[in-house]
Amino acid sequence: MIGKTIPEVFFETVERYPQKTALLYKKDGVYFPVSYHEFGEKVKILAARFQKIGVNKGDKVAILSENRPEWAISDLATMLVGAIVVPLHTTLSPKAISNTLKHSGAKILIVSSSDLLNKVLLGDSDLNFLEKVIFLQRPTAAEQDSLRGKIFTWSALFNHSHPGSYEETFLEPDEACTIIYTSGTTGEPKGVVLSHQNFLSNVEAVTSVIPVKKTDVFLSFLPLSHVLERMAGYYIPISFGATIAYSEGIKQLALNLKEVRPTILISVPRVFEKFHDTIWDKVRTSSLKNKLFHWALRQRKETLRYKIGDFLVFKKIKANLGGRLRLTVSGGATLNERIARFFYKIGVMVLEGYGLTETSPVLAVNREKDFRFGTVGKPVPGTKIKISPEKEILAKGPNITSGYFRNEEAAAKSFDKDGWFYTGDMGFLDKQGFLTVIGRIKEMIVTSGGKNVWPEMIEAQLNKDRFIINSMVIGNRRRFISTLIVPDWEEVELWLKENNLPVQEPEKLIRNPRILEVFQQRLDQKINPNLCEYERIRGFKLLIHDFSQERDELTPTLKLRRRVIEQRYQKEIDEIYAD
Repeated sequence: MIGKTIPEVFFETVERYPQKTALLYKKDGVYFPVSYHEFGEKVKILAARFQKIGVNKGDKVAILSENRPEWAISDLATMLVGAIVVPLHTTLSPKAISNTLKHSGAKILIVSSSDLLNKVLLGDSDLNFLEKVIFLQRPTAAEQDSLRGKIFTWSALFNHSHPGSYEETFLEPDEACTIIYTSGTTGEPKGVVLSHQNFLSNVEAVTSVIPVKKTDVFLSFLPLSHVLERMAGYYIPISFGATIAYSEGIKQLALNLKEVRPTILISVPRVFEKFHDTIWDKVRTSSLKNKLFHWALRQRKETLRYKIGDFLVFKKIKANLGGRLRLTVSGGATLNERIARFFYKIGVMVLEGYGLTETSPVLAVNREKDFRFGTVGKPVPGTKIKISPEKEILAKGPNITSGYFRNEEAAAKSFDKDGWFYTGDMGFLDKQGFLTVIGRIKEMIVTSGGKNVWPEMIEAQLNKDRFIINSMVIGNRRRFISTLIVPDWEEVELWLKENNLPVQEPEKLIRNPRILEVFQQRLDQKINPNLCEYERIRGFKLLIHDFSQERDELTPTLKLRRRVIEQRYQKEIDEIYAD
């Protein structure tokens, strides 16, 4: 793949497997297939239409859409004519969408729905910088009017009896093919410039240690606007002739897993945590189930007793995940070691990896037969990793960005004089070469007493408690550590019933003395004893609702946007420290 472009690799796959199913999408409750031949033809037609409406080499084409065949077709067609793809997260605020479109200089916007188009219009009613808007639905009269003749429909682009052929554009592998704006958990988003070579070198490196087969089926549910899904859940399968099935969204993930029965799932820790919690919730509904489940978990692998436990217990759990998963990959944030061990025990291999948008993205990953729980694995082939004297992870390799779009200052700060990229993460390599990531340097808490605290490590301890669904640790420049806690209200309700106490709404329970006492006991007995004195949680507030992408509190890979959350709950935080 080295020395090629992404469209080249794709069309080689089309030639090898023309009749094989490339994509599966769900409509009216039924999954429809798209063959590699049909996929390739649609890419060529759209490339021709792009050239017809004035898309030239180097132009920016923005995509604002959920995962669906049109996303992949648009992406490949844009690259085929030498233009540059600017993916937009559907959860971005109108202002963020507007800022990204303007900063990138997008000439064309492809948008999937009225809701998302309204976000664009709310962000900036003056869209003079956009020449064309391609709408996947049929626009209303009001939408037509607001865009003053700039709008094209997807169907119209494909309904020409003579679409014409695209004029082949000469592309170099090291040319930019996309600008991905980072999700900005700790600062303003930056436009990361990535080339064909960046992506394909990473595809080759990852698949050399985690082999992918043409018979594999991927379930795509993480946003394609994020680099992890783009590379691992899209470019990898189309390079090997595998099938991509598009999920209806994270809320329908459990249903789609059973329907699609994927063999490979690219995910993030938060999803595995929710699977884990759901499994235990079902187990606790019956004392017999509980005993049998605990018995099965105690058995050693490769023994007859384990095989019995697998048949009686684990097989049913794996069936809820589709029943065919041969491996899953977790990235985007740190996976709790206990959860990784749990899934391994029930027969689901979770390979944790590590990377950034700037690294296309994988720097290190565990292998099926060479893994270590609690680490993100060894560096992938072709990538070098070292630890600076300040414990920062530095990286070098063909997958690493050349810089940031229209931001030379940020690019200069990101590399040392020898070309090593500063990841912004702290970590260490053990003697066997396994990498452990401690956390983002910018997210490290420094208390008023000068102690360094890593919030992610404490949150991992909190979030594995059965009464807690999410949390955010606070304490920067403050005299002690505290936390915002999102309770698992179903567990709280169960506890109330077991103790013959009245069930109340969460709005009342967050101030209920008995409930506050329960959470204080959990902290005192299960969390704080495992922490250093200066890390221990001295105060907390319960929240009614979980953090969400809709309120801009989570990134597309469900990481905490700490600054946003802290601003939103400033009153509650002030009350903790006033007390």
